[in-house]
Amino acid sequence: MVSVIVPVYNQEKYLKKCVDSILNGTYKDIECIIVDDGSKDASPALCDEYKSDPRVKVIHKPNGGLTSARKAGFDVSTGEYVCFVDSDDYVAPGFVSKLYEAIGKNDADVSVCGHYRDDNGTIIEHTYEMPDRIIDRDIIDKYVLPIIGKVYAEGYDNYPGYVWGRLYRRECLTEKCFISEREVYTEDDIFQMYIAENAKKIVFIKDKLVYYRDNSESLTRRYRKGMFDMLKKRHGIVCDYFREHKIDNDVRLMGSAFYTLYVSITNAYLLDGEKSSVTEIKSIREDKFTEDTLKTIRFKLLRPRQKLFYVLFKYRLCSLVYRMRNLMF
Repeated sequence: MVSVIVPVYNQEKYLKKCVDSILNGTYKDIECIIVDDGSKDASPALCDEYKSDPRVKVIHKPNGGLTSARKAGFDVSTGEYVCFVDSDDYVAPGFVSKLYEAIGKNDADVSVCGHYRDDNGTIIEHTYEMPDRIIDRDIIDKYVLPIIGKVYAEGYDNYPGYVWGRLYRRECLTEKCFISEREVYTEDDIFQMYIAENAKKIVFIKDKLVYYRDNSESLTRRYRKGMFDMLKKRHGIVCDYFREHKIDNDVRLMGSAFYTLYVSITNAYLLDGEKSSVTEIKSIREDKFTEDTLKTIRFKLLRPRQKLFYVLFKYRLCSLVYRMRNLMF
């Protein structure tokens, strides 16, 4: 059996399409666990409408965030395999069946598919092209590092770290996978980092089976106070992971540190007005973490827009970092 876990928070507009796409899929041996994370809209009632389907379990819980909802669903799941679908997204009919087939055919622990983007009803097909690939050795080097320390120079692989779009053998998931998005950004990367500790084989398929919705209400589209601190915490966990696993790869560690700066600045852009944004950018620039990180950057490994950002930021041209954001991000 495959357990499909759907965390829900205020998604009355999209929830039905999401759950229907799962229940109408070609693979029938599933349980769909819908976790209402303290929604304030009509989502709780919509969740309850699915209780008549014997494949569905519905949980209502106080609001605790996305990760807490995923964990609540996992705790009551019974499937040998587990996947997660965000409630504003939806999946292709073959989502579960193709990921399950890939695991069975290759005796793998994790299978990974690609995705489309749904931009207000317009399907964007030119998204990340997932390779057909099997990783059955050097899992950390070939799977974890391309997720947590992205480097865009020639010769380096990079993979998205989304929790969704993957099917996991149950034994790969442990308590430490479920770190909260209220503590760390991005929590998905850390999830994959710990999944890899228990996975012996990972298979990628090129099929695009998830429709990721560009939702203006999502966390990634709103300013988040304390983002820089959450990103620094993520990097600290990455550093600890490197030490624990005796990973000697300064380039990927640089990629993780640079990601901390780059994403923190994009978050600052979401503040209201140039003055507020520039003030936050200056605050990030004066942080000791930033100064230490800029000393580790290998300029030739950055892509052109990152190079521009690096130069402006290094020389504290914070107003230009704001005004030239469309060229750099």
